[in-house]
Amino acid sequence: MKAIPVRNAAALALLLALGACGGKASFELTGNLVDNFEQPKPLANAGLVLANGDQRLSVPRGATTFKFANTISYGTEYAITVSQQPEHMTCRFTRGSTGAAGRTATISAYLFCELNPYTIGGIVNGLGSGTLKLVNGTDTLEITAAKPNFTMPVAIPYGTVYGVTVLTQPVGQTCTVANGTDVMGDALRDNIVVTCVNN
Repeated sequence: MKAIPVRNAAALALLLALGACGGKASFELTGNLVDNFEQPKPLANAGLVLANGDQRLSVPRGATTFKFANTISYGTEYAITVSQQPEHMTCRFTRGSTGAAGRTATISAYLFCELNPYTIGGIVNGLGSGTLKLVNGTDTLEITAAKPNFTMPVAIPYGTVYGVTVLTQPVGQTCTVANGTDVMGDALRDNIVVTCVNN
């Protein structure tokens, strides 16, 4: 006789118990808001709305779990989706959002949400034959006169302060940065201007 997996065995035991009493198994649709390591992570912004069929559920800012008001019966198919994204964020399910009630003892989906990231960049004027290196935090970029338009490699999440400065000056020149510091909004920024002059 084959061994029954623990989770399936729990679901089977529940169904048998209810069947013996003449009842019908019902299941709650629940889930967790998690980070990249599937650890609890509070929702940073308001506006998230989830759906399962015609059911809707608003998830408040700061929540780490969610639960739909209505249960579903054994064998019912479910598909939890994001009906509305939270403000300035994008959420996606990593697992457990679809299936049939009764396949496991509980239904628990995992939802990962992150702030929307956007790129920052601009143009370098007056750069000679040397190489200029810019930095934002740990993000660096080398620029030559052949490609004066630039975009920093790492995108910046909404609401994050950034500060682009000169890490290494080109030989024989001094470069200064304008519009290099700000708080990231809801669109990419390409207004940074770097001006280089000869020493």
